[in-house]
Amino acid sequence: MSIDGDRRGTSVGKALSVLETFGTHGNLLGVTEVASRTGVSKSSAHRLLSVLVEHGYVERQDGHYRLGRAVFTLGRTAQPDIVDELRAAAMPYLTSLYVSTGATVHLGVLDGDDVLYVEKVFGHGSVTVPSRVGARLPALCTGLGKAMLAFSPPSVSVKALERPVPQLTARTVVAPARLTRSLDFARRTGVAVDNEGASLGARCVAAPILRPGTREPAGALSLTIPSSATPSPGMVLELRRAATAIATGLSSGVGIGVGPGDEADVPA
Repeated sequence: MSIDGDRRGTSVGKALSVLETFGTHGNLLGVTEVASRTGVSKSSAHRLLSVLVEHGYVERQDGHYRLGRAVFTLGRTAQPDIVDELRAAAMPYLTSLYVSTGATVHLGVLDGDDVLYVEKVFGHGSVTVPSRVGARLPALCTGLGKAMLAFSPPSVSVKALERPVPQLTARTVVAPARLTRSLDFARRTGVAVDNEGASLGARCVAAPILRPGTREPAGALSLTIPSSATPSPGMVLELRRAATAIATGLSSGVGIGVGPGDEADVPA
C-alpha cells in the first residue's frame, strides 16, 4: 500500500502504511519489500521497522519482519461487541461444517472493498489456501465477498463493481459484466461461488449471514474445496442453514462491517 498524499509527510502515516502492508502483502516481508510497497526509501523503511520492533508491533525473523504480538493484543480490543459477537455465534457452526464436509471453513466480514477474515477452521485433509485470520482480500475475488456484496445496498455493490478488480490469479474474473452476473447468481440462489479467483486450486461456495430485521449482510460463511470438485446439494444446503442459524443468534440491529471465478451451477 503506497502512502497517499495526506500520509506522506508524517511519520505516523508512514508507520501506519508499513503496518498495513503486512496485512495486504503477507506476514513475512523484507526491508526492500516494505519500502517498495509503501513508497518510502529503504533507509526510512528500516528506521520505521526498528521503531515498530522496539514497541512490539513488528518482530524480526530470519532477516525478515512480521507483525508482532502488540498488534494482536490491540486488535483483540477492537469492536468486541460486533465482530466478537459474530464469531461467538458462528464458531459452533464452523466446527460442525468442517466435521461434516472436511472443507476449509471461513467466516468473513465486508470492510470497504475487502473481505476481512475473522475465523478459519481447517484440517490435514482440507484444501490448502493462503487465507489467514486478520488478513484481507479484494471482495470481488472471493466467494465471501460476492455473497455479501450481492445482498448489500446498491450504494455498496454498485460502487464495488465500478472499481478495478486486481488480477490475483490467472483465473480471477475482472470484467464488470461477468462480476455483475456473479452477484445476480448469488441473489437468485442464496450462495456465491468463486473458482480460483483468489487462490489456484481452490473453489469456494459462500452464503451471507443476514442481519435480523435489516436483511443486510453481517458477514458471510464459506466452504473451500478443490477446484476440481463441485459442492454437493447437501453441502450447499448445510452451508445455507448454518448461515441462517448464525444470523438468528445475532442481536437485532447489530452492525458489522462497513459497507470471482467461473460460476458453477450450484444447487441451492
